[in-house]
Amino acid sequence: MKRLLVLALVLAACAPSPRALTTGEAERLALVRFSNYSTGVTGFTAAVPSAGGKLLLDGRVDFVNHLGYAGMQTEGRSDEFSRGLLQWNLKRLAYAMTDATKPVEPLPQNGWQVRDLQEKGSELDGALRLLVNLGADRPDNAQLLLQSSARWLRTDRYEDVEVDVLEGPGQNGKDSRLRYWVDADGKLRRLEARLGGQEDFAIFDFTGSGAPLPIIPPLR
Repeated sequence: MKRLLVLALVLAACAPSPRALTTGEAERLALVRFSNYSTGVTGFTAAVPSAGGKLLLDGRVDFVNHLGYAGMQTEGRSDEFSRGLLQWNLKRLAYAMTDATKPVEPLPQNGWQVRDLQEKGSELDGALRLLVNLGADRPDNAQLLLQSSARWLRTDRYEDVEVDVLEGPGQNGKDSRLRYWVDADGKLRRLEARLGGQEDFAIFDFTGSGAPLPIIPPLR
């Protein structure tokens, strides 16, 4: 037991400490949203802690048109209210109660309930808004990132790719801080965010380019 405690202390002492970004790291972080925009549509999966249970999303997001389409299910639940299809943009969310947990095509044209995205109080709405805001038609300002409290946290691996985990401000500098898993080319592989009052991170994994998104009439 004593040896295990000593080993744990040694490993903790060897772990790198967070530090300020280098110029190269700031430039890569500044490229993330522009890289997303250049990709256009990408697949994603997400696990979002919420008061009603962990929400699992599987879908695609269009970073150019700020549009998302996903299937959703609540982990550990199988009732009719625990799953369905979501489509959303910067302002509105449409929900269709179905057994689908992934996007289906052709897109259902009926049975959608549409409402405004909530500014506060909903981890789901926060996650969806975050996703469709992750694209921009130009890089962010690397110099401003260098002057901010953005930090390098550690190196890690996403599947078989080495990444840097960089902590930066939320969208418009107003949201909770985000953790970006960024590869050597400035491509975002994973995003972690604390949403609402949840202690655990919501985790978004980006799975590569995808097909264009069909749009239901209420969101056009």
